[in-house]
Amino acid sequence: MRQIGPNSHAEFYFLGCNPGYVMTSEGALLIDSPQRGIDALRYAEAIRESGPIRHIVNTEAHGDHVWGNSFFKDVPVVGSSALRREFENTWSGFGGPAGRLDRMKTGEAWLGDPESVWLMEQPDFAPHPPTTTFDDELTIELGEHTIHCLRMPGHTQGQTSVYIPAEGVVFTGDTIFHRCRTWLHDAEPWQWLDALDRLAELDVETIVPGHGEPCGKEYLSVQAQVIHDWLGVIGGFLTAGMTEDEVVAQETDACAEADPYPMAQRLWELRNELTELNIRNLYRQVAARESAMSPG
Repeated sequence: MRQIGPNSHAEFYFLGCNPGYVMTSEGALLIDSPQRGIDALRYAEAIRESGPIRHIVNTEAHGDHVWGNSFFKDVPVVGSSALRREFENTWSGFGGPAGRLDRMKTGEAWLGDPESVWLMEQPDFAPHPPTTTFDDELTIELGEHTIHCLRMPGHTQGQTSVYIPAEGVVFTGDTIFHRCRTWLHDAEPWQWLDALDRLAELDVETIVPGHGEPCGKEYLSVQAQVIHDWLGVIGGFLTAGMTEDEVVAQETDACAEADPYPMAQRLWELRNELTELNIRNLYRQVAARESAMSPG
């Protein structure tokens, strides 16, 4: 676990997202939860050596950010209203808990987790979605800290950044992929660009991304350029009259040039799948936008 601010920490080497927390005089507020059950339990033990855990704030509903909530069943979870709606799809994804269990046993690099199987087979294992929700912004006062939960749709509709002014830190979830491949499969790219502009307005020294090492605000323009480059590539395919399936089938370096970074934490097996998912989502969105803007 790495110290990020005077009282804030994050973990960058778990399988999945980068969970973090701020420890206040009244206890800890967690940002996201570890994907693997065994990591979640060890993480909780380490944090509770310094104080009780008071809240979890989820930055998004993708599984690597919320599956670990189940191992903090007595801790209230906070999330945007949109995130709460998206949580249901996440929980039922990959065949639901039974399907995930099967894949955890196989040892797939990105989902294999035999150490946690027995934890998910406990009779009281259950989803733990947000119980406190908000539409656009929620402020939490905990000890001497003021924590701002700011909905910033883009990567997902429920996407939330957790801004802690006293720490000079913002936890962005997957609004930032620092020097690793960007997942645009569920994204609304123009909203995402707006979210990056909003992050630039915050008074912070350190950004804790959803994936990758911590960075500063100078990386915001790099992340924006990846999105712009993807939009440019897809727009070029549309101009050339290519269908969505033709773009997916075509072997091209254009998509790799749009995002030159490697896959993050043990996700290399999904590289080709992610490229297809990104293409299909962006193709449909760019096509719809161009159609809406066409005269007549």
